Amino acid sequence: MHVARPIVLSILILVPAFAGCLEVERPCPEGTCFPLTSSAFNSILEEVGEIDALHLSEEHDRLGIITMTRFTDPSGVSGETVWLVEKDDERGIRLVANSVVIGGIAVVDYEIWDGGPDTYTRTDGHWMKGRDMEPKYEDPFIEIARLATEDSDHSWPPFRYDVSQFSDLSWTITGDAFESYQVARATFGSEEVYFELQGLPPRIVGLAIYSDGLGQEDLSFSMSIATEDWGQALSTDYYLSYLAGGSYLDISGLADFPRATVPFIPVPDQQSTNGGTISVTGAVPSEMSHEASLSEIEMHVFSDGSSVASLALDEGTANVSSGDGEWWDLEWVDAGFQGLLSHSDTYSVRTNSDDSFEIRIFDNWAQEWTDGLE
Repeated sequence: MHVARPIVLSILILVPAFAGCLEVERPCPEGTCFPLTSSAFNSILEEVGEIDALHLSEEHDRLGIITMTRFTDPSGVSGETVWLVEKDDERGIRLVANSVVIGGIAVVDYEIWDGGPDTYTRTDGHWMKGRDMEPKYEDPFIEIARLATEDSDHSWPPFRYDVSQFSDLSWTITGDAFESYQVARATFGSEEVYFELQGLPPRIVGLAIYSDGLGQEDLSFSMSIATEDWGQALSTDYYLSYLAGGSYLDISGLADFPRATVPFIPVPDQQSTNGGTISVTGAVPSEMSHEASLSEIEMHVFSDGSSVASLALDEGTANVSSGDGEWWDLEWVDAGFQGLLSHSDTYSVRTNSDDSFEIRIFDNWAQEWTDGLE
């Protein structure tokens, strides 16, 4: 996962502090001076109000935002959460990456590029290539805002941040005029706050908050913003060259990308018993967004560690009987995109067996079980 670019603290030392806490501020009409004065920057913070990824997404066809949040859980164990979300509307591709480290142990760590017919995912080791037979590009920032509204209890990126709370501070501001780049620094209670600004007129492209020091371990929150105008952190070129372009294979020595299974693990939502017959049913959830051909997928019933019945999904139904009188009826109803494993498809297993069982999916294209087990 990409790491948020560090605040260039050295610029505060190498460039004279023309602005900041001065006895008499020089004029700065409409924030046009360089570097900004403290009062001019406070006016910008008050006018911006909050950094809102959804509003930024409406303004920019190419946008990437990285956030890092440090926390301490109820047991006193510290951790950090990193989110990286990026989009390219013109190419119809997007990147979502998330990592959570608690007590030095990674409990969540994934990256996924999607939007087109090929997907690329990485949890550890090499990138894996998947497929999406019915690609539907959606702006990831709009999707995240929608999902956060639907499920507010879930953990989502902190893509709205109130910056007006800092609009009455005394700022020291320095910059590089050739790059139209500025850094603003101020003390906020026990914290040190840094803003990065880019362009003329200046726009906020970074925020970092430090507690108890200025070391990397003291960073409690950071946000970095990249756009088509300030694109140092955009990853589109990496995708086009290394993944879609195949350069990653040359560097890694692979002949082809490892294949990722269709992202579906069956979780039945209903079980009933009637006259000695057990029925288990389920459906493909609405979150299923990477469809695969039914002809490439099999549904298996496992009991005592082995498959006792199976169904090629494109065949719709299968009945399997054993010599001891046990039977299994398997059914897959193609109710979503025709011919594809997709949202709204349903499945069922009926049996007269008293043995416990589970339903698993095998992806012939990837030659793997979707649950990752052997």
